[in-house]
Parts: sequence; C-alpha cells; structure tokens
Amino acid sequence: MTVFRTLAFAGLAAWLASGFYVIRGNEQGLVRRFGRARLPLVASGLHFELPWPLSRVDRVNLQEMRTLTLGVASSDSLDPVGFLRPAGLDRVGEFLTADKNLLNLQVHLQYRISDPYRWLCAIESPEVALRLLAESRIAEAISQSGVDYVHPLGLDELRQVLTRDLVHTVDDENLGAVVEDVTIAAVWPPLEVKAAFLDVSNARAEKEKLIEQEQSRGEQKISAARSQCRQLLDRAHADKQSRIQAARASADRFRGLLAAFDEQSAGGGGDRQAVRRRAMTRMFLETLETVWPKMARPVVLETDQPVDLRVFPGGRKPAAGSR
Repeated sequence: MTVFRTLAFAGLAAWLASGFYVIRGNEQGLVRRFGRARLPLVASGLHFELPWPLSRVDRVNLQEMRTLTLGVASSDSLDPVGFLRPAGLDRVGEFLTADKNLLNLQVHLQYRISDPYRWLCAIESPEVALRLLAESRIAEAISQSGVDYVHPLGLDELRQVLTRDLVHTVDDENLGAVVEDVTIAAVWPPLEVKAAFLDVSNARAEKEKLIEQEQSRGEQKISAARSQCRQLLDRAHADKQSRIQAARASADRFRGLLAAFDEQSAGGGGDRQAVRRRAMTRMFLETLETVWPKMARPVVLETDQPVDLRVFPGGRKPAAGSR
C-alpha cells in the first residue's frame, strides 16, 4: 500500500510538473483552458499552466515566414502520359483570362501570423480561408487580363498587382495573418493547346528578333547619315573658307592694281585708261601662257564665216573672210 501511494504521488508530481512550459523569445503562447482560449497572450519565458488535458498551449512564431502554394507544378513534370495522375489534377490552378483562354498558374503566397488568437480561435480552418480568398483574387485579376499579358508579357506587373491586392484584402478580412509577397512560380497552357502556344511564342520571339535587327540597321543608317552629314558640313565649311580667302585675295589684288594704275598715271605713264589697257594686256598674255598649253584639242572654223578675234574694246575688226 505504501508503494502504491508512493507511485501515485510520484505520478501526480510528474503530471503537475508537465504543466511547466517555455515560450521562446520570437514566440507568443495562446493558452486554452478547458477548451476556451485565454487572453492576453503569454510572452516569452518560463510559465506554468494546468497540465494536459485540462489545458493546452499553442506556441506561435510571429516572425516565421510561411508559404501557401496555389496550383500544382507543370503537368509535364508530374506525368507526361497522364496514366497515374489523379483525376481533376489538371484543373487545379486553372484560370480563365479575359479573352476566354485557359491558363494554369502556380502561385506561392508568403505570409506570417500577426494575431495568434484570430488565426487559431476566431476562424475555422484559417489556411483554407486564406487559400480560398487568394484563389478568388487571383481569378478576378486573371479574368481582367488577356492571355498575352499573363503569358508572359505582364508577369511582373501582375505579381505586383496581386501582392498589393492580397495585402489589403487579407488585412480587411482580419484573418490574423499578413501577406508579405506573392510569387508567380509558373504559367503554362493546357496540354491540348500547348503546341499552339509554342507556335505563338516562337512567332513572338521571331518578331522581337526582326524588330531588333531592323532597329539596329536603322541606327546604323542614322549613324552613317550623320557621319556623311558631318563630312559634307566640314567640306562645305572648308570650301566656304577657301572661297572667302580667294575672294579676299582677288579683292586685295584688284585694290593693288588700282593703286598701281593711280601711281603710274600720276608718275607720267599716261592717262588712267591707257595704263589700264596695258595692264589688262599683260594679264591677258599671262593667262594665255597658262591656259593655252592645256588646250590640246583642235578648233574647226568654217571658211565662209567671219571670226571675231577681238580681245579689247576698240580694237580693229577683222576683215570679212578672215579665219
């Protein structure tokens, strides 16, 4: 009898000792005594509560990042033949776009628990509620987008829209969780139309390739045209400067010639017209010495036509029939 009492006392002591529990620094504890949750939440440290089954302590890590996956991986990676794939698995994660096309999506929802009481006690099956809420928002966003936007042109923008929408929606529903990020892991068409989607993707890639080639060719032509334009401008500027210098030189020469006329006429060399005539004759002869050797072509004259060989005004007219 003494042994029985000792064993009973030891068992009672052990059962009472099981009521001690530890809450870590990044956790909060929710105590349920006789099935009813008790507030406030238990902070970190060593605590005592009535042992099981009179009470239960749920520890919740408020900093833990949890992942909720919507949809499955690509059907090809599961079973290309479809022999062992469960019935209806292809329809999981399937959404209808605005242009009446079906697309399969796999979405990862990153969230953390912010209110353990709301998450554990106030809502029945909170993960299911979060999944249904996320699927409804994703379906609504996809139904307002075209197939080309979802696959694959606007994936990044769609991810941002879903993240912003789910953050506000989950907060409004007061599920006791906070959505941190939404990631679209994969987007693929149904197997029945996969070949058509591949053709469209190849055509889109070919289109982008042609656009890039033509843009590169256009840039090369623009660069060549600009270079040619610069060359023409430089050549025109150089020709302009050359013409200006030549005109200035001719003007200086003419002024010098006029000054020489004045000096000769003032020094007793005759009147101004006679000096001018002699100077023009000298310039004409110098020009002939330069130009005449370069004229290596014959000149044909008709015998019965007069030829005017006058160079200076007032010279003698050739007789009729001269040649």
